[in-house]
Amino acid sequence: MTAIARTQGSYTRRHGELLFGGSPWGLARLSAPARPFATRVLRRGAGAVEPDNDVEHATARLLVDRGLALPVHPPRRPHPDEVDVIVPVHGSAAPLARLLPALRGHRVTVVDDASSATDARDIARVCAAHGVRLVVLPENVGPGGARNAGLAASNDSPGAPADFVAFLDADTLPTEDWLDALRPHFDDPKVAVAAPRVRGTVTGAGAGTVLERFESRRGGLDLGSQARRVAPGGQIGYVPTAALLVRRSALPDPPFEPGLRVGEDVDLIWRLVEAGHTVRYLPAAEVHHGVRSGLAEWSQRHAAYGTSAVPLEDRHPGRLAPVTSGWPGLVMLAGSLVAVGGRGPVRALGVAGAVGGAAVQVGAGVRRFSRRGLPVSGGAEVAVLGLRSEITAIGNALRREWWPLGALALAVSTVSAAPVNRARRVARAIVVLALVPTVPDTVQAARHWVQDRLGHDGPAHDAGAPLDPARHLALRLVADAAYGTGVLRAAVLSRRGAVLRPRLRQRTA
Repeated sequence: MTAIARTQGSYTRRHGELLFGGSPWGLARLSAPARPFATRVLRRGAGAVEPDNDVEHATARLLVDRGLALPVHPPRRPHPDEVDVIVPVHGSAAPLARLLPALRGHRVTVVDDASSATDARDIARVCAAHGVRLVVLPENVGPGGARNAGLAASNDSPGAPADFVAFLDADTLPTEDWLDALRPHFDDPKVAVAAPRVRGTVTGAGAGTVLERFESRRGGLDLGSQARRVAPGGQIGYVPTAALLVRRSALPDPPFEPGLRVGEDVDLIWRLVEAGHTVRYLPAAEVHHGVRSGLAEWSQRHAAYGTSAVPLEDRHPGRLAPVTSGWPGLVMLAGSLVAVGGRGPVRALGVAGAVGGAAVQVGAGVRRFSRRGLPVSGGAEVAVLGLRSEITAIGNALRREWWPLGALALAVSTVSAAPVNRARRVARAIVVLALVPTVPDTVQAARHWVQDRLGHDGPAHDAGAPLDPARHLALRLVADAAYGTGVLRAAVLSRRGAVLRPRLRQRTA
């Protein structure tokens, strides 16, 4: 195996005996011979570390398979015949006209998903001008169905189909070297998908609109600056098919579920992972995409993402629950809220409940580690991290699927009448719970904004001027609430409450 580097958040304890992190997050215990190499790799700031012998190669494979580290590959440009590019389009041909020049030299199939007669003529004209194949569908089947049609057409191409397929939406614009950073990862036969970072486009030469500036730094399709193994329940649970490089032989038939018009990318990624394939998110490759022009249209798009929750829950039961928690974590949270709002004996009862819930969680973790001969300190650490994860998930749900409850708490927290002081304290605690998960992102936005004001902003690929932290946070709250509205609407119309209910985990640590 080539050199590997740790993923953010992965670390060791007890001189490499215990490994924490990965995707999904977990704990592993290493044998003594493997510990020195793992310690070198997972040391903060270690950079790329190359294995030298059989033990180190086996350890590197373990670290990569668990998402604790990822291979470090030098960029390598694929041969044009290695990649077929599929571009679904519906509506205006203008974005397509911007995209196709960037794909010159590749075999491209454009799929017109039953656009209007005027748009269809423009699309045909653009495709002819760039010498790319055009498939016209008689009925609109959605982006997933259009990609299926494009893939089928590329399979019937003269000569052998390419080993890899790049899916690009018509309103995207890849950088010149985006495939160079993705292609080397397929040297690992386990890898089925490599995904670039997808960032909002700032049009023109100015700072960009407020929405463009937000999307260029934290858009709905932007999964951040850290490379990760992608897996359900991980830090990154899916990658969008707006821009994706996939191994053709790994794709199921059909790749995209015909009944899904939204969330088809999530479904595909989860099915590939369930089949034993590896999916990687690699932000060293970058693709820009168009931004919805108005706040209403932008919010509606986020709400549309939320409507995918119900059909995805049908296909992948239990994965769309907004919160998964053990009962000790719920007792701790309930006790904390009672303590905040109560007085005297009631407050004491709340404190006892919060302390008791945390103690049960930690105690269960310690006992489980002790039975397995593992260090009890590791069990306590895992239990505390689990509690933190559960509380964070509840805070996220209060801005998303449960946003009406969060909004009610915000309204109550501003009431100044004396008789409702206790309710106000509880409401404020709920508001804080909902906002705490946004703090790291807001702090980063503030740092970028201050750096820009001082004239030395971060990396050059950060398109557009940074947005001030107040508007950045406001737009994130709007996006979260819009997504939650989509989930709520889909759940009510379909009478499926599973996507709104918390899921109780049986194990307590």
